[in-house]
Amino acid sequence: MDETEVWAAVDRRRQEIADFLDGLAPGDWANPSLCEAWTVREVAAHLTLPALPPWRLFPLFLRYPGSTNRTIRDGSKAVARGMDEAQIVAAIRRMVGFHRHFPGLTCREALIDLVGHTQDITLPLGRELPIPPSELAEAADRVLSYGGRGNARVFHPLPSEGFRLVADDHPWSAGHGPVVTGSMRDLFLLLTGRTVHLDRLGGEGADGLRGTVARA
Repeated sequence: MDETEVWAAVDRRRQEIADFLDGLAPGDWANPSLCEAWTVREVAAHLTLPALPPWRLFPLFLRYPGSTNRTIRDGSKAVARGMDEAQIVAAIRRMVGFHRHFPGLTCREALIDLVGHTQDITLPLGRELPIPPSELAEAADRVLSYGGRGNARVFHPLPSEGFRLVADDHPWSAGHGPVVTGSMRDLFLLLTGRTVHLDRLGGEGADGLRGTVARA
């Protein structure tokens, strides 16, 4: 995918997550997300951060110093406290067509963020939003390109090295070793440190991978 195609995918993710959030029952917003210690509401508020003007964004990083994950977590919680649910949904809708990313990142990090946090919001509520496997593959390739360094620090690493990951719904594979198969969604979850669908993985290496993750 070229940059124009990636931004188009980002816009689709924003539109669809806004539509999903708009249909939530009031109690769903307080539901725990897949992000540890984040509610659905706080994850949704996090998705609005790229559109904040610098005069609002930079003070968040100064007010909540520490690791990247701590700054993102506490800053997102602060933003969530200042917005109601309708404002969060409206802010995400306004970002459709907004093609600016954080300094040092790219449109592909925006796609990773939206693809990942869509899972964090929807799966604990027993829902799955359809995402084209091609978009998941683009996000997965970007994650793999980090090689466990740099931007990979925002993910909780799962020990998937030593296995060959093969998607069963898209022409995509990565790695070497015993084969682990799964949907592009479930492999993306694995690569970004989310264990929620490990039980869905198949192939000769699946049990070994699950055992490796359990021992980590």
